[in-house]
Amino acid sequence: MNRKLTDIELSMVCEVIASRMGLYFPVERWIMLRRNLVLAARELGFQNINGFIQWLLSSELNKDQIMILASHLTISETYFWREPQVFTALTDFILPELIKSKKKGEKSIRIWSAGCSTGEEPYSIAIALQKTIQKIEDWNITILATDINPKAISKAVSGIYGTYSFRNSPAWLKSRYFRNKEDRQFEIIPEIKQMVTFTCLSLVEMSAISNASTMDIIFCRNVLMYFTSEWVTKISQNLFKTLSEDGWFVVSSSELSSYVFPQFTPVNFPGAILYRKGKNGSKYSCNIPSDEIPEPLPDIAFFDHRNEMKVVAKEDLQPSSSVAFIDRRDKVKVVAKEEPQPQLKTREDILNENKILIRLLADQGHLEEALSLCDEAIASEKLIPGLYLLRASILQELDKSSEAIASLRKAINIDPDYIMGYFTLGNLFIRQGNNKNAERYFNNVLDLLSRCENDDILPAESEGLSVKYIREIIYANMQTQRTK
Repeated sequence: MNRKLTDIELSMVCEVIASRMGLYFPVERWIMLRRNLVLAARELGFQNINGFIQWLLSSELNKDQIMILASHLTISETYFWREPQVFTALTDFILPELIKSKKKGEKSIRIWSAGCSTGEEPYSIAIALQKTIQKIEDWNITILATDINPKAISKAVSGIYGTYSFRNSPAWLKSRYFRNKEDRQFEIIPEIKQMVTFTCLSLVEMSAISNASTMDIIFCRNVLMYFTSEWVTKISQNLFKTLSEDGWFVVSSSELSSYVFPQFTPVNFPGAILYRKGKNGSKYSCNIPSDEIPEPLPDIAFFDHRNEMKVVAKEDLQPSSSVAFIDRRDKVKVVAKEEPQPQLKTREDILNENKILIRLLADQGHLEEALSLCDEAIASEKLIPGLYLLRASILQELDKSSEAIASLRKAINIDPDYIMGYFTLGNLFIRQGNNKNAERYFNNVLDLLSRCENDDILPAESEGLSVKYIREIIYANMQTQRTK
């Protein structure tokens, strides 16, 4: 591998990857893409980058070749019981309701973990089922786990994990469901392992999933963000079709958007939002208490201004269109019940939706419109570094590097510890051939990372990358620049 891929070559490679695998690589990820393509070329048997690029751009890749390529292009960053609020919603609300609906018929539950990576998610799902279902041996449980990366699937099948996979997971999970092995390794117990079936599959190959429209729950977290906008639309539509009536669709908090998933009904749970097929999601309150879904009460209880409880029998109320309350003179008042109002969006909700819409517009090539919307968002939220980072990525695609640099500098002025701002500036200066400035900003990143553990996941806009991974990228880039 005697030379570096040019931007023109990378642009053509990105088009091929997008068309054949559905994966999307924005300009800010090209440095990492260059490095990983070299690794893929070596595994595919190429001695020089010229032959690899010519082959990649002109050949029809078979499934095995696509899988090898995918193993170098996708990131396997996950851990057990990730986003615990989602699993609380699963064990406390969704599964009990699902079990109740199934008791009168066939006792079967089918769940799909799409983009399962190294298996922590589907095994967590199996543990949730084991915890929730009494006499689980009487049930026909299917947990299908798929991923495009064969190396990730191989690790998942082994069921053996290091301590890194248990970061942020509850202590009981490892002690109850894993056996200690040598070298701080832990193996999942057979009862859980046998509940999951793993297979290598890309989400662009949805036809390979049999028994369409029978999945009760589909998990697809931190996966769709790696696909082009066209494929996100296709995949979400196909996943919708694959769900049973009233089935549940689970994505990560960073991917929540009714704009992306308009065919689903969003349902609010404590600390989490999930999507449901059909309209039954509307039966859930937008403010479900953390302990239970409220059931109808035989009496309506209130506390008056002296903190004394007053009880009104349901039958004493006016028709169901009215509700009762206690006024300050302890008299029962009956008022017309208004239609439930939609939950007001928080500033954070609006900000996240704007970010998703901006990215979608940029992905679809509407760069000026994306930039305009980003500028509007910044006008409303002037102190959000991530918006300036997003603006810089759009400006880079518009070939406005100077403005992109200015935007990134505003981001780090707002937050002097903003790692992704320094990291992106370093990458931008490398593209310009300004090695001195690139090294300066990369050193800033390394200094900030020195406060973190290798296994820590970087916050905000890092796409789930670990500290160790970012360090490796920086060291590789700096070494490459010094040897030129």
